[in-house]
Amino acid sequence: MKHDLIEIARITSPKGLKGKMWITPYGDSVEKLCSYTHLIIGDQGVPRKILSCTPHRGRCVLALEGIDDIGQVEAIKGEPLSITPGQLEPLKEDEFYWKDLLGMKVVDEQGMELGEIVRIFSTGSNDVYVVNPDKEYYIPATRDIVKEISMEERRVVIDSSLLEGLLG
Repeated sequence: MKHDLIEIARITSPKGLKGKMWITPYGDSVEKLCSYTHLIIGDQGVPRKILSCTPHRGRCVLALEGIDDIGQVEAIKGEPLSITPGQLEPLKEDEFYWKDLLGMKVVDEQGMELGEIVRIFSTGSNDVYVVNPDKEYYIPATRDIVKEISMEERRVVIDSSLLEGLLG
């Protein structure tokens, strides 16, 4: 079941003594993360009901069913929080889930391969694709730079002329 799960956040530390925890979301906004009803901790595979979720400066304070003391939170600190694919919202046209972009080849408009997307993070204003051949390139995922995303060919085409100095 683990391979079907979509990681959306990570447990960073306890918050107080009664089982609440700080979590850092990945791509989803904190508000979106708080809209889920259940989350799965690490590879436990058991969905746990969200008892409370409070956004706070880009992170959340979360309380999950069955976790009611600091020791339990300490034991799962660093673990990812996941959802099942059925919990994902349908996408609009030209939107993609991060999980679908990971591993895609990145090429410039002249066909030069830069590597594949190994990680994605959000800056608040846009996502950034981390492309790793022999060294990491950081590609801003903006309409000016990303010219085409082909799910069929598993390829992202970028305009590298706008990234002069970043790809050297």
